[in-house]
Amino acid sequence: MILLVAEKPSVANQHYRPMLERLEGEKFTQGDGCLIGKNHCITWCVGHLITLAPLDAYPGFEGGWRLSNLPLLPEKFRLMEIESTKKQLNVVRQMMEQADVLVNGADAGREGNLIFDLILDYTPTFKQKTIKRLWVNSYVAKDLDKAWKNLEDATQRVNLSYAARLRQRADWMVGLNATRAYTLTAGRGKMISVGRVQTPTLNLVVERDAIVEQFKELYYYSVVGTWKGFQAQYLAEDKVAVFEKEAGANAVVTRCSPPADIAIAKIDTQQKKQFPQKPFDLTELQKEGNKRFKYSAQQVLDCAQNLYEKKLLTYPRTDSQYLPDNMKQEAYALAQRLASPEQKGVMRSAEENFVFINSSKVTDHYAIIPTGEVPNGLPEMEQKIYELAKERFVQAWLKPYVWNEMEVILQTRDERRETKDLFRLKLKRNEDLGFRALTKEETKGKKKNGSTGSPTDNKDAAAEGKGDSDEITNQVESFPEWNVGDHTPFDSIELQKKKKSKPKYYTEATLLAAMKTAGKQIENEELAEAMKDRGLGTPATQAGIIETLKKRGFIKAQKNYLVSTARGREVIELMDEKVKSPEMTGEWEYQLSQVEKGKLSPVEFRYGIVEYVKQLFADLHARYGCQFERETVTDAIGCPKCGQPLEIAPWGYTCKNEACTFKIGHTVAGRMLSHHEMKELLTNKAVGPLVGFKSKKGTEFAAKLTVDKDFNIQFEFESDGKFHGQKTEYRCPLCGAVLEENKNAIFCTATKDPGTTAGMTNEGTAGMTNEGTAGTTNEDATGTTNEGTTATTNDGAGDCNFTLFKTVAGHTLTAAEISELFTNGATPLIQDFKSKKGAVFTARLKWGEGADRGRAIFEFLHRNLPCPVCGDQLRFRSGTTSQGNETHAAFVCMNPQCGYGIPQIFYQRKFSDEEVEGLLKNKCTPVLEPFKKNDTTFRAALEIRDGGKIGFNKLTVEVING
Repeated sequence: MILLVAEKPSVANQHYRPMLERLEGEKFTQGDGCLIGKNHCITWCVGHLITLAPLDAYPGFEGGWRLSNLPLLPEKFRLMEIESTKKQLNVVRQMMEQADVLVNGADAGREGNLIFDLILDYTPTFKQKTIKRLWVNSYVAKDLDKAWKNLEDATQRVNLSYAARLRQRADWMVGLNATRAYTLTAGRGKMISVGRVQTPTLNLVVERDAIVEQFKELYYYSVVGTWKGFQAQYLAEDKVAVFEKEAGANAVVTRCSPPADIAIAKIDTQQKKQFPQKPFDLTELQKEGNKRFKYSAQQVLDCAQNLYEKKLLTYPRTDSQYLPDNMKQEAYALAQRLASPEQKGVMRSAEENFVFINSSKVTDHYAIIPTGEVPNGLPEMEQKIYELAKERFVQAWLKPYVWNEMEVILQTRDERRETKDLFRLKLKRNEDLGFRALTKEETKGKKKNGSTGSPTDNKDAAAEGKGDSDEITNQVESFPEWNVGDHTPFDSIELQKKKKSKPKYYTEATLLAAMKTAGKQIENEELAEAMKDRGLGTPATQAGIIETLKKRGFIKAQKNYLVSTARGREVIELMDEKVKSPEMTGEWEYQLSQVEKGKLSPVEFRYGIVEYVKQLFADLHARYGCQFERETVTDAIGCPKCGQPLEIAPWGYTCKNEACTFKIGHTVAGRMLSHHEMKELLTNKAVGPLVGFKSKKGTEFAAKLTVDKDFNIQFEFESDGKFHGQKTEYRCPLCGAVLEENKNAIFCTATKDPGTTAGMTNEGTAGMTNEGTAGTTNEDATGTTNEGTTATTNDGAGDCNFTLFKTVAGHTLTAAEISELFTNGATPLIQDFKSKKGAVFTARLKWGEGADRGRAIFEFLHRNLPCPVCGDQLRFRSGTTSQGNETHAAFVCMNPQCGYGIPQIFYQRKFSDEEVEGLLKNKCTPVLEPFKKNDTTFRAALEIRDGGKIGFNKLTVEVING
């Protein structure tokens, strides 16, 4: 007997039953949880029937939670039945026992394989039977029939099964171990839920909330001149100039106001095209459903899944927006059948090339498109999602929007000035509206005189916090007959004052976009394509992650926005950088995709996760060693109030005597006291002096602790109000006094003479906000706060307070490195600094100058380059995998609201700093080689297009081989 196992009862009854009746001539009778035929039977799962057993199912982990037995990293995982689906599991196992051939008919994907495989793992004797896979992306009859006639051997997708098991076990090893560890160390009596994907996603929301709430209202200025009735914008370094100060813009207005003569220096006319968007993948469908109808990601997924089961849409859990080459004619005919008369009038010819027809871009599943079946009586929500998918599918075949654009460069003719002022005047003439004639699109950046923003403006720019679009393009019916050298003064020239757009909280749509690229804001389509495999989770799981964060009270919906709760922010504040790093978790997701493709061994992936968890616990032990120690103590501390023994709680100590109300926390000013220190404090009413306390501003300090008559803990300092350490051989770079040190820092306790701190700012704060300063609060390679140097700002007499913390950006300075810094002014090159997001980078520390005098700042190996989008700095960033291998390095914009980046490796070729600098300066490169795509090697020149997008100059592309 052949047994076909479906993932859901609806699939078994609505699709598999008629298929086998049609193809095999079966007649089925209804059984309990199954369909019984003569030679074929059908049964079904109800989602997962088997799961991984929890920690307390393993010997030694029963009962209360303990740090001493963590982490648990099983070689062989225990499985358990899911109680709510136990009855159906018994049916499935009984049917499998009777069958000769088992056919996995679960959904075509990683989870579909896992659901079936876990049943086989739970009852290994079933693996001895013949096992087949029904791999089907569409429930349309002809597709089902074809898939059944071409059943795969289960081993054909063994790598997918490996990836599925690894994903589940990685989530278990990270989530369960970290949840217990953080709850017992940092939880202070509250459970802290940790997830391999959940926590980095929460971190994205928390970080965005901070950006929104800390945003300061700022203005910027630009200069616009009206020349022959059209608006032109003042340029600096070949882009629209933005002035932070009004005076700079006013100076331009003064110089260029009539009667100053303005002449045409250059005219360039180009034809441009905007093609309609590709069909949906799941993430794009969820984003559009959220933007258009305010539906949650989970609601869109549920609708798409129902439409799939009703044979109206193809398989929804896909990350591809492409269709295979062999589907072109069939899909084109379907689009014609679904198109309205107006759409048919602007449809392209079937013989043309379509970017979304590309077999190499299709993963396990192709894009979400209609099947051609006619919907009937759908619920409102499903009807809207169906129409959305149909609309996008049909639009993909329509003609592009075509326009001609004339760019005119104007310059001043003042012979007395060596430097000329430049303005750019853009004219746009529509040639063919194409698909845009049928779509209702908001006009962004509406300007006076009929000028508009570029048709390629990103509608989500403000939502993504990417800043403002200031491009002015004048719409015309025909181009004027101008020539180089034509000159006349401006009609008028004005200074424009604008308010910088405030970034917005995430919506489900924008959070899904951030998850897709592990938090990197990437506008470059080629870069975004390269990053999609490094997202947080998969399209099939991302909606569930967002819902989990809601259910656990870490985020909440406010209108259409998602914001973090106080509890969510508290959890992220407690998390280690590794646990909450979106980039690192995205890298794991990429590695799972490599396992699926057979390019990474399962053993190597597991080793990386195991080593990660071990390192996580090593870091926790270093940070919360007192908590680990408390589990091993045997001596009790007597209650200072009643004398009874104190009980140890996760947050501190409490008296066993119910009549006594004494309790005390073991954390004071950010420092956790050891059991021995607590015993001395409560027994002798004093302990210390101790180092490692932190002020509200984040500055570390040392003090003695005492207990007053009301059992409150008090700080006690030396007579001069300072804590002194051991003398060193080093001199303070600010005041010249001999420095002192403790185990955490090297510091100055001298009193300065007036005037010795010229140029210093930010009195008493840890680190600076300048980019490149160790201890900065910005999100860049400078690490976390309270690491690096601090210096006071008092311009008169006062304490010097110079401090060099011995740990900077995750790296503990060695004695040799500290000596080099004080002796020669810079350390050797240090290769293991870590950014806030966990990326490893290389730099040396050196003493700053000017406003940074007395601070250790980073000197980077790679040059800092200007961003072509916002004008901020591009800084080199590298990352490493858990095995220490270098991964997606890039030159990334330091403006958190921009997010532009240039990959160091582009089509398998590595750029030098000089090549990137030349590309940014000249907007193009010489012909470079070798680039590689699949098996083809070629040479070409690169160019920067509108919006900073990098592409090949098509006229220079030359195939070398392949």
